[in-house]
Amino acid sequence: MIILHGEDTLKSYERLISLTDYQKSQQVEVVTTDAQELDVTHLRQEISSSGLFNTPKCFVIKNLLSGSKSKNKEKLLEVINQNTSHEVIFWENKGLTAPTLKAFPQAKVENFPISPVIFKFLDSLCPGNTKQILLSWKKLLMEGTEPEFVFAMLTRQIRLLIQAKVSPHNLKMAPYPARLITIQAGSFSLNHLLELYQELYKIDIQVKTGLSATTIDHLLSHFLQKI
Repeated sequence: MIILHGEDTLKSYERLISLTDYQKSQQVEVVTTDAQELDVTHLRQEISSSGLFNTPKCFVIKNLLSGSKSKNKEKLLEVINQNTSHEVIFWENKGLTAPTLKAFPQAKVENFPISPVIFKFLDSLCPGNTKQILLSWKKLLMEGTEPEFVFAMLTRQIRLLIQAKVSPHNLKMAPYPARLITIQAGSFSLNHLLELYQELYKIDIQVKTGLSATTIDHLLSHFLQKI
C-alpha cells in the first residue's frame, strides 16, 4: 500500500503517474477511481478478482482518506484492508493528519508539501518590489518548483487580491490571512490588478494553445517585471 498526499498536487500527481506507468510496464492492470464514485459492492468484486489473463491489479483510489467520516468510507476501507493480492495506491489532493496516517502502519507514505518559498514569493508581490520578486522566482526555479504550479498559485493570489480590493468582507479565509491579503491589496490599484489578471489569462491561452514560441517560465519572468 502506498499513500501519496500533500498540498503540492502537481508533484504528487507526477509521482502517481510514475508509479502507475511502472505497474503497467510490469503487465499489471491499473484501476483508477475517485472516492466519490466508489461503490462498496463493485470494489469488493474488483478487488477479489484478477485482471484479464489472470494478471494482478493495482487500485488507484483518489481522495478517500481525506474525505469526511462516513459508513460508506468505513466499509470501503474495510474491503481494502482485507485485500492481500493487489497493490493499492491512495492519492490525496491535500495533506493528511498524523492520526489518519497512523491507521495505516504498513503503508509507504510519501508527503508532498508546498515549499515555504512559494508563500514568501506570493507575499512579496507588490509594485516597486521587482528585485525581490525576481529573486524569489529564481529561488523557486532552483528548488525545482514547476512553473505551472507557480502560475496556478499566482493566478489564485491575484484573484484574491482583486476580491480583497473590491469586497474584503467576502473573503472566504481565516481572519489573519484575510487581513494580510487585504493589506497587500492596498499596495495595488484595482486597474493594475485587473490588468495583471488579464495578462495571466493571456499566458494561459498561449500555453494551452501553443501560440507562444517561448516557455511558460520565460512568460512568467516577463509578467513578474510588470508588477
